[in-house]
Amino acid sequence: MPAYIAAGLRSLRWLMRQQSSKDGIFRPIGSQSFGGRRAPPRAFDQQPLEATATISACLAAWRADGNLMWKADAARAFAWFLGSNDLSTPLVDLETGSCLDGLHPDRPNENRGGESVVSYLLSLAEIRQVARWAASRTDPELLHAFRS
Repeated sequence: MPAYIAAGLRSLRWLMRQQSSKDGIFRPIGSQSFGGRRAPPRAFDQQPLEATATISACLAAWRADGNLMWKADAARAFAWFLGSNDLSTPLVDLETGSCLDGLHPDRPNENRGGESVVSYLLSLAEIRQVARWAASRTDPELLHAFRS
């Protein structure tokens, strides 16, 4: 494995430790942390963009080294959208497809901006792509289609 890939994987492992609560749920670095020097990350304000970037990074890492831990980490980050988060609150409205703008310490941010919706939809697309790929590797009919 090239040194730059190994360095990237080490960096992502470190980031994932920073983005995990004591209970093991995904906790994106809160934007209240931005600008602080050499201080531990703050838990809030959590935003969808960080979850999406984490999902993309974890799936890229999985494609680079094949470690299933990365797929599990991507799934944990995706579950953040669905309510596996510090407030146990879904950010996504499955009926409308809208997505809340994030989590404050005491409540969700009720805004539903375009960046949040796009972040969720990009995450959903990546998770579905991996699921389709996995299904195609185990579905004998799909494998037969490739032999024809």
